[in-house]
Amino acid sequence: MDLTRLYGAAETAVPLLLFIGVVLHRWQTGMRDAWREEAEAWASKAERQAEELAELREEVRELRRENAELRAQVAELLARP
Repeated sequence: MDLTRLYGAAETAVPLLLFIGVVLHRWQTGMRDAWREEAEAWASKAERQAEELAELREEVRELRRENAELRAQVAELLARP
């Protein structure tokens, strides 16, 4: 293979390899950013759900207290002669 043909092949292959390298790097960077955004979204969703769960637990406690008070009142009313 002479030097001219080697130069012609390199002239075609090098830009193609550079293009493939740039595309792969952009794809990898895009995937990393997408996964990071997805992880942040899941983290914020988990935080919101934890706050909502805490609020629901407090509400259940309040309802149980109210229920106990109402049961005591009903028992008192039923115990009257």
